[in-house]
Formats: sequence, C-alpha cells, structure tokens
Amino acid sequence: MSVAYYLQQRGLPYLILEQQTVGATWLQHYDRLHLHTLKAVSALPGLPLPSHFPAFVSATQFAAYLREYAHHFTMAVHEGVAVHQALWNTGGTTPYWWLTTSAGVFTCETLVVATGIWNTPHRPHLPGQEDFAGALLHANHYYIPNPFEGQRVLVVGAGNSGAEIAVDLAEHGIETGIVIRDGMNLVPYPTSATAMRVAAWAFRHLPHEPANWLLGRSRKRFEHLGIPPHPAGPIKAYPVVGSELPDAVAAGRVQVYGAIERLEAGRVRFADGQVLPFDSIILATGYRPSVGFVRDELAFDAQGYPLLACYRSTINPHLFCVGFDYPTTEGWLQAIGRVAHQAVQEMLKPRPASAHATQPIPDAA
Repeated sequence: MSVAYYLQQRGLPYLILEQQTVGATWLQHYDRLHLHTLKAVSALPGLPLPSHFPAFVSATQFAAYLREYAHHFTMAVHEGVAVHQALWNTGGTTPYWWLTTSAGVFTCETLVVATGIWNTPHRPHLPGQEDFAGALLHANHYYIPNPFEGQRVLVVGAGNSGAEIAVDLAEHGIETGIVIRDGMNLVPYPTSATAMRVAAWAFRHLPHEPANWLLGRSRKRFEHLGIPPHPAGPIKAYPVVGSELPDAVAAGRVQVYGAIERLEAGRVRFADGQVLPFDSIILATGYRPSVGFVRDELAFDAQGYPLLACYRSTINPHLFCVGFDYPTTEGWLQAIGRVAHQAVQEMLKPRPASAHATQPIPDAA
C-alpha cells in the first residue's frame, strides 16, 4: 500500500491483489504482538496513526489502521485473490506480465511483489524430531499461553518473536526455556521519535566500522545471564527490543540453553551434554519470502531472499520486490515510506534490457 500511495500520488494506474483481507496478516500471530517502534515513526506515508492509539501499537490496532488507510485513499485493492503464477510473456511486440489467479487472469507491464516474509514459516529440521513425543509447532501457530499450562516448553529462536513468546509463557507460570544458539543483541524501547529518526539517518550513512563500534558501546550486555551478544555485531544482527527476556531470565522464570544436539522421546539433548524433558517445542525460527509464484524471474541468496538491484530483480527489470530487506538500525515501518518512495522512483526510470525471458504464453491475448 505504501508503493500504491506513491503511484497514486503520481496519477499512475495500479492494482493491489490481496490474498486475504487488508491487515489480515497482523491478526494471525500471538495475542501480545505489538510494534517495537513508536507510533510517530510507524505510519505509512500520508496518514498518521490515530492519536488515541498508545505509543506502541498492538497488532489489532495496526490491522485496523491498515484497513482505514486503504479506505482513506480509496485504494484499488482486490481482496481474496490468490496469485498462482506470474509469467513474463515475450510472445508479442510488447512484453507483459501474465498472472493466473483465483479470480482469473491479470496482465500488467510492471509487477511489484510485496508479499513480505510472514506468510511462509521457516521450520528447520531438528535431528531426531520424528522421535519427539510432544508437540512441535512453529511460532506462527502460537497465540496464547493457556494450552501450555502445566507443561515444560522450549522456545527455539531468540528473535523478537521468540523472546516475547518465552516471556508470555513465563508470565503465566509455565516452565519455560529458550534456545539462544548464536547470541542476541538487545536494545531498550525507544522513547523519542526524533532520536529514532536521527539515529536511523546516521547509521545509514556512517561507515560500517564506526557504526558497529558506536552501537556496541551503547548497548547493555547480558553475558552474566547466559545471553551473549550476536557474533555478527550490532550493525548486522537484527536487535531484540526491550528487557523483558533478560528480566525473566534474571528472575529465574526463563532458562537459557545453547544449541540443540538432537531430540529424543519427550526430551532434548543439548550440545553441552544436558538432557532435559520438554512437553512442547515452539520454533520461533522466522519466515521465508513468499515468492514461489514468480521465482523463475528471480535469483536468490543462500537464505532464500531475492537478489535485487535498487528493488529490481537482477533477472527481470520489470519485476520489483519491496519489503524483504529489514533494516537492523530502524524498524521496518519506520523505513517503509522511504523504501516505497525509492522503489517507485526506480520504476519510473528507463528499464535496462532483461537478461532472462520466459517462452511465449500459448494462446495469450
């Protein structure tokens, strides 16, 4: 919708195909999910978040805001449309995109993939998981702690979701552990929108080494709690916001464990030799981009993310991907207006020749 906003401001035609309804993704995660950036820097371009919303907006409130955003700007959104395949048709005098969807065929000159990274849960295989007798689920299917009452639960993954889920379980008296294999970088909740803007600008322009040093100096360390800093350094590793997890660890409500060696029947064997019983394991192991419908027109890095040059596919210059690169020194919502504006500016530039083309589509009109 941010991209659509800038296209609309320029009087350019566009259409958004939405598989569900506007904002639905925000309603499909755990109940305590909320923004980690202040609402003053978290709005989409052109419409601030409502003044009566709290400083850190809940997922439910943000979903409502997205629906209001689409209504406010009378955006061209077709809801309930699943895209099955996007083919680059070179059969005529003017190449174009041919999209097969649940609502029929759509065509366009430029395709923007903005499906985000919350639709395809990443579930790494844990050795021995076939033998584990308890529940093994992805964080995408965790909503509230009640079903885990009376259990020993292990959360695998130390990002923002993993930290919040572990704290959520512990606050409800559930015996909780969290696997922190590589370390994590923790930052306090922001208190000033101005400071957030200045810091984001500064860290976008500072050279890597000074930026890494400054961030490292400004962040509190928690090695004494078994939470080492991430080895990638503060400028590269996405931070976990807030001190709820280290507070819970210090209070003995959450136990920290290292790497998992393998799962066994009803228990987990850790790389340090510990073998402990667990009833459920929650994989807070992130997501991967949802780009299968257009993957033949993209190249990918080792983690499965599209390789882009100024938001363009490195294979097909008529394909743009927005929303797959999350900055480590500012929230994605804080950056989204700038990113969408840059992407639209890039769309308006002359297109370089495509290095790849599909075969013509049979019987294409």
